[in-house]
Amino acid sequence: MGKVKKKDYVFLSKWEGQDLKCACMFFNPKCDSKVCEEIELSLLPYQDLESCMKERRYERRKGALRQK
Repeated sequence: MGKVKKKDYVFLSKWEGQDLKCACMFFNPKCDSKVCEEIELSLLPYQDLESCMKERRYERRKGALRQK
């Protein structure tokens, strides 16, 4: 499997207690950034793929990954 780069995103988020009410990308003109909190998120899409494939619920059939 090839090397997949980690992607970094910046979101503006609005919270009410522990509930997330709004999350939009940075520089969104419709968002009122005066009351939003800035969140930085790093995403590595295939981080746990190998551990998922080793689970007993999945097996390879004719080269494809199938669920039992």
